[in-house]
Amino acid sequence: MATDKETKVMIVTGASSGIGKATAEALAKEGAQVVMVCRNAQKGEQAIADIKKKVPDASLDLYLADLSSLEEVRRVAQDLKENYPVIDVLINNAGLIPGHQETTPDGWEMAWATNHLAPFLLTNLLMDSLLASEQGRVINVTSEAHRLGQIDFEHAGKPVKYSAITAYADSKLANIHFTYELARRTEFTNLTVNCLHPGVVATNFGSNSNFFIRSLFRFSRLFMKTPEKGAQTTVYLATSPYLKFISGKYFKNSKQVNSAADSNNAHVARRLWDLSAEQTGF
Repeated sequence: MATDKETKVMIVTGASSGIGKATAEALAKEGAQVVMVCRNAQKGEQAIADIKKKVPDASLDLYLADLSSLEEVRRVAQDLKENYPVIDVLINNAGLIPGHQETTPDGWEMAWATNHLAPFLLTNLLMDSLLASEQGRVINVTSEAHRLGQIDFEHAGKPVKYSAITAYADSKLANIHFTYELARRTEFTNLTVNCLHPGVVATNFGSNSNFFIRSLFRFSRLFMKTPEKGAQTTVYLATSPYLKFISGKYFKNSKQVNSAADSNNAHVARRLWDLSAEQTGF
């Protein structure tokens, strides 16, 4: 366990199960003070109990928020800012693959709100605490599915023709545009911003989706990574000293790789930033 002087504050969203929980456990082993943002109190408390069995001296804090709600994002961001004036690492891990079309109370399609607008808003609201770190890091968990996505500026977050796969892919492409644009905007600061594909992981991901997607995930479990293996790239990006000056990159299997050509369009990224600021009221 690290000494108090060395203890870093690392926030993990969607930390009650799957990759998020495995990430929290691995960071706790590294001696970090891990702040777990979870939607469900019971699952969050169970995750903490499970981690403490394996890492008895783990330093874990639990915060509750349904990140599909912009009001909840603002509330939890305020609590985090008050309690952690310095945040060393923010891992935007929470995400979902939707089923039937669902609209949030704010009026946005569920995957767009949870997977893109929430991390956009949360990161921006926590920026002062991240910049206060000696070397702050923002890590966005995206997906190779971004290669199937496109940003439809006219209907972003309010699709006319709905498909769960398309909604997911579009939100994951938005994650990468956000990563690259934030990296450009923080270029001359002590903050780095990177994103990653964790691999196809055997978790409950997709369990709330439609029958086709649930069936696909069930069949594919035979070939999937464990959550622990899925968390490896995230943990590498959070802890590796070699990445101190690396920003605005996409990683897979702990290696820097190229994201889709479309994701490198800086004009689209800037336009998406402006749209996201408008949609979140930031």
